[in-house]
Amino acid sequence: MNKFTRKRIIDAFTQLVSEYGYENVNVAMIIKRAEVGKTTFYRYFKDKRDVMFAHCQNLYDTALENKECHTFKDLSIILFRETENNMDILALLDTIGYDSYNDFLYKYMFKRGKEIIEKSWGRSLTKAEEFKVSMFSAGCAKILQEWACGKYHEMSAEQAGEIVSTWISDRYNVLLDDA
Repeated sequence: MNKFTRKRIIDAFTQLVSEYGYENVNVAMIIKRAEVGKTTFYRYFKDKRDVMFAHCQNLYDTALENKECHTFKDLSIILFRETENNMDILALLDTIGYDSYNDFLYKYMFKRGKEIIEKSWGRSLTKAEEFKVSMFSAGCAKILQEWACGKYHEMSAEQAGEIVSTWISDRYNVLLDDA
């Protein structure tokens, strides 16, 4: 997979969403902005929703790979900062429904969080532990959306990340360096 081409498609998508809103963007517009052919687009993505999810996944994975990311607290602060620095996310947060950006963010946060904790603990999570990780992930995704949309405008990314990190019990606050 050519990472450059994939990134170009994602970048074109986020620019278009910032300009026109998610609902008004279509695959033809993305193809034109990215300067790729239709076949190339579909080699990487099924539809615009798939591009939106790739953008979200990149945001989260880039935060995890950040050299300053060692704990869930660090991850929270980095995610708030990245949201603040990427205003295109605001337009994506307006998507609604089961396949919304926020829904995907929750699902991906849960998936990656579960993987990280299981790797750290060296075992699978119990259903009760999975429930706790799911609840935390859902809350984080929702609060990130509300913060980005200005509900807590007086709070900096660092303050928001600090508060979110207090929700994590010490048992689940594993090191992320090997994630």
